[in-house]
Amino acid sequence: MEQVKVKGSKHTEVIHEFEICIERPKPSAFDELIALLKKILNYCICVVTCGCVAPHRSSNGINGEEYGTLLLDDERIAVENLLTYLETENCNDAVVSPQHLRALCILTYSDNNDLQRSAALCFAEFSEKMCGPLTTEMAVPLVQLLRSADVQVQRVASHTVSKFLVVPYVTNKEVLASIGVLTPLNHLLFSSDPEVLCNTCGCIAALATADCSQQQLYMDQSIKALLSLLKSAHVHIQHNAAGAILNLTRSQYNRNELVSQGALPVLVDMLHSPDEEIQYTCIAALSNVAVHEKHRAMMVAIGNHDVILRLISLMYSRQEKIKCQACFAVRNLASDGDQQVLFVRYGILEALHKVMKATSYSTQPLAAHMLAAALGCLRNLSILKANELSIVSEDFLPDMCRILNSGHNWEAQRHAAGTIRNIAVGDHIQAVLESECLEALCWCLLDVRTKSSAHADITAALAVLADEDDVKSKLLALWNGGMFGRLVSLASLSISKEVQYNSAGIVGQLALHGIPDDLRETNKLGIVLYIDKFLKSKDQNFLHIGLWTLSQLLNDPEFVTAFKEHHIDHVIRRLLTSSHSPAIIDLAQAVQDRLLGAHQEHVSDTPK
Repeated sequence: MEQVKVKGSKHTEVIHEFEICIERPKPSAFDELIALLKKILNYCICVVTCGCVAPHRSSNGINGEEYGTLLLDDERIAVENLLTYLETENCNDAVVSPQHLRALCILTYSDNNDLQRSAALCFAEFSEKMCGPLTTEMAVPLVQLLRSADVQVQRVASHTVSKFLVVPYVTNKEVLASIGVLTPLNHLLFSSDPEVLCNTCGCIAALATADCSQQQLYMDQSIKALLSLLKSAHVHIQHNAAGAILNLTRSQYNRNELVSQGALPVLVDMLHSPDEEIQYTCIAALSNVAVHEKHRAMMVAIGNHDVILRLISLMYSRQEKIKCQACFAVRNLASDGDQQVLFVRYGILEALHKVMKATSYSTQPLAAHMLAAALGCLRNLSILKANELSIVSEDFLPDMCRILNSGHNWEAQRHAAGTIRNIAVGDHIQAVLESECLEALCWCLLDVRTKSSAHADITAALAVLADEDDVKSKLLALWNGGMFGRLVSLASLSISKEVQYNSAGIVGQLALHGIPDDLRETNKLGIVLYIDKFLKSKDQNFLHIGLWTLSQLLNDPEFVTAFKEHHIDHVIRRLLTSSHSPAIIDLAQAVQDRLLGAHQEHVSDTPK
């Protein structure tokens, strides 16, 4: 899966991808190929000897009535060449020689269907044995076989192309796309043969993940054909058609194309499929499409909020991966106010709470993803003020504290912190404090297991809580001042600007309360250094928080001395002569006046 971050703090989208793997029930391609080549040569011998040597006959072999076209000399030589190669060398060479490749090309471009079929089977055998990437020289005749009018050739060729596409060579996709494989594949989407359709959908699913083919995949009405094949009577065709559509949703361009050609009603309807794999794939496709706000509104407008009701229902599925995928889709859909109200109205909170309780202690990867997605959804829902009371009443806060303290799922911790912040900004800060969310957030920030990626949301939540006077005293006292030291360290050393800014803001709020002597002495140098760095920043927000914090700290004579020794007044003077906003200039002037006043007081207090 490829992760794509979307601007804004609401969520981080995961763009889901269908991992195509096609297996066609068939006899050994090698045995089938050897038998076919022998029958062709056997017939040639019969023709050349005027019937003195009888041809080998079987119910599915070649005889004079079936085989109406004589082989040309170069075709006969090509058959002999490949037969000798296959029987003596058993196709063990990783590289196909130019001689054998020429023989393959002769069979490929023959007008004889049986020779084309031989070439296709030979390519199928090579796809099993080759240990290197596909070359253009081999790809061209293979793609040509897709254009054959013979269904048997189409079956083998499409299956072989799919095999080359799923091996771990990225260049195979690029090579096949560059020589126009999509044109015959789009044509084969209208075949009447189920096996050809299944293989073709699988090929398109694989190619849809290659950047080089993204802009070509909607050619020749292929999207409409794929949507039609979602309703096929053959479940394997449905699987691969759904996978192709899912992989097309990886790019915004193709998402727009899919929506414009009517994909949303079809995908929503397929959520009712009795096949769980198809359910899973269609949920993922809808989740990807729901990245765009306009598409979310269109999706919800289908029927009587069908997609919302069905996704909530699928969160109770017996299949863990379906529940997980439903959580992702709900999270993305619940990014807007209208949808947030509807989800709560239709009972999403109960489903989310059940998922959280079932997964909060698990360390299994699927459970971890599901928990993070459920909390991401809850976070989105908590943005809407009307939902705050419902979330608090549902008793989510203690569960979020437990997740913060667990230490093994940083993505879930991140969303739990974001949800707590949203609720604290509203009218329920007291409920947050009574549930010991402050202690859980601090513990999570101090825990060395917590990934730095979660620090921004944790410090953002603490910044909101630190506005309360009793929280200020707690933050200064927690872990014998260890929490305060951690904030100073993050303000100075964090690689995240957001964490630096949030931590500095909390320190500034604590400075209003008054920093105890022992904490001041321990952290004075770190505070001076990060204030100095902030005041030299080009970011107006950092300049503002640095100046504001400095103005609070100058109430303490010890900090006045520390900043004077660091020559902070030189930095302030440079700010006053720079082209900053009036608000920054005014604040810098006020700080300079404070520094000057403090210096004069110091001089007047010095014994003469």
